[in-house]
Parts: sequence; C-alpha cells; structure tokens
Amino acid sequence: MLLSKRGILKIMKKPNYFFLMLMFIVSIVIAGCSEEAEGQDKPEGKGKYPDKPIEVIVAFNAGGGTDVAARTILNYAEKYVGSSFAVINKPGAAGEIGFTSLAGAPDNGYTIGMINPPTTLLHPIQRPNEVKYNLDDFSLIANIVSDPGAFVVNADSQINSLEDLFEEAKKRKLNMAYGGPGTSEALTLRRAEEMKDVEFNKIPFEGTSPAVAALMGGHVDVLITNASEVISQYEDKKIKVLAVGSEEKMDLMPDVPTYKEEGLDLTQISMRGIAAPKGVSKEQVEFLADALKKTMEDEEFIKKATEMALPLDYMGPEEYKEFLENYNDELVEEFERNPW
Repeated sequence: MLLSKRGILKIMKKPNYFFLMLMFIVSIVIAGCSEEAEGQDKPEGKGKYPDKPIEVIVAFNAGGGTDVAARTILNYAEKYVGSSFAVINKPGAAGEIGFTSLAGAPDNGYTIGMINPPTTLLHPIQRPNEVKYNLDDFSLIANIVSDPGAFVVNADSQINSLEDLFEEAKKRKLNMAYGGPGTSEALTLRRAEEMKDVEFNKIPFEGTSPAVAALMGGHVDVLITNASEVISQYEDKKIKVLAVGSEEKMDLMPDVPTYKEEGLDLTQISMRGIAAPKGVSKEQVEFLADALKKTMEDEEFIKKATEMALPLDYMGPEEYKEFLENYNDELVEEFERNPW
C-alpha cells in the first residue's frame, strides 16, 4: 500500500516515543563512556586538572620576600601546570591570617598557598587554644626557598659587627625592627638575648619593606630580616649586613660572616614552601610538586632567580613533610623547656 504525501507528513508529525527513548538511552551511554575515557589518568577522575586558574594565598604584603618569590616561580610554573595562578595577599598577624585562610580553604586543588616555616609552625605552638590551624591541616607540596636571616644596620652606623651590636645593647636599649611575635626573627632574638644577656626594644613590622624604610630613615637602630630581602641595599652599600644565619657564608654576600663566626651559636633559616589544605588528592599534590620541580630545573627560571637573589632549595612532598614534622617536634620540645 502506497502512502500519499499527506499521509507521510501526518505520520512524521506524530511523536515516535520508542525512537525518542532509544536515542535518549544511547546518548547517556555515549556520554558515560566519554567521561570515563576523559577521567583516565586524571586526578580524582573528574576531568583534566587544572582546568581553571589556581588561587595562591600569600600571607604577607605584596612586594615582600614571600610575595616576590611566589609570583616569580609561579609565573614560570604556568607552562608546566597548563593553567594560570592568581596570587591573593592576605597579610596580618605575622602570617597567621593567611595561614588560617589556607588551612580552611576548599580541598579541591584550586586553592594553594605559601607557608613560611618556622613562622607557620610557631603560631600554634605558642597559642594552641587560639590559633585555628596546625601542621596537620596542610597537604605539603614543596619547599622552594631556604633564606638565611641577617642582622642589618644603616650604612653610617657605628656598629660594624655582631660583637659591636651586643656591646652597644648592653649600654642602651636599641630599637630592633623585626617581623613580630611568632616569627623566625622573634625566636632568634629571644635566643640571642638569653645567650648575650641583652634586651632589645623590639618593634614589629608587617613586612620587610616598611622595616627597611624605618632603618634607612633612622627610626630604628637595627633590623633582623631575611638576607635575600636586603640584597639590593647591600649591593648599593646603603646598609651594612653584620652577619647571616646560614651554616656557611652566602655566595651573594661573600664578605659577610655567619652568626657562628661572630660568636653567636645559632642558625636562622626562613623557609618558603607551597601547601594545600588537608584533603587535596595525592594525584593533585604530586602533579603540582612535579611541575614545581621542573620549574626549578628550568634554565630561564634559574637565571631569573639568581638575578633576584632567591636562595632556591627544593624539597618534594615526602621529604618536606618529614622535615617539617621533625622541625615541629624540635620547636615543641624547646617551647616546653623554655616558653617564649
């Protein structure tokens, strides 16, 4: 039986429910297979990671040592990560505000941040009932910088050595600029004051830049900070670096003695690393750690880091975790023995 043109049109207008249901089922099966294929070898099987910018919390002011280190390495890391980074500065309370924000961020791999041992470790040790994070609240990714501390005075200061500094401190109370309570500078000063039987008038600054400005302006007598953050002033002879807190002399300051060489039996190293909130997948951590390792082996980045006086020191997730856990235990023992 042949159908007329009108009959064919009439049939086509009627909904074919069996055909529609079949197409719906086929589309679901195809989509499922596609998602499974895309999810293979990707973190959490949720698609390519990262597929959007990653936010990076920096717990100190823009332009400071941590901020500069973060922006420099992340700029070069983008080509190994395949996505961009958005740095967010959350300064305050010697880094505590930013560290707390990082610890409480979503654990989806799209928020990471800089941490600054020993400062990051010291806050919860000193005030365990007040600070809202501890080391266990972070998934450690990598350490990137280990920066010695430094005692610094103005270029025209009559103080020319650590011995001069401590002798002068016995005569009068010197104004000492530092990073505030709970920082590596605070810990070093407490130890130095005990060992040399002196006491400084400690004035906290939120970042090295304003502290250097205060020193240059004659508002403070001496500054304790990270060596890398005063390289330019040192090279321009606007300041005198009395000593550095490394085990051996720094290549960037070859004429500057160490604390130990100056009779102060201490080391002071401020580390800068990258961590994520606890709960981030192991695959994401390893992906980011590998990208950072490749970045720190990149010749262009190494050249830039040298120009910027960044003392690079890579540790991967496992090594970094073990190091910080041991470091934290040492600080806890010292605090229990002699609280600061």
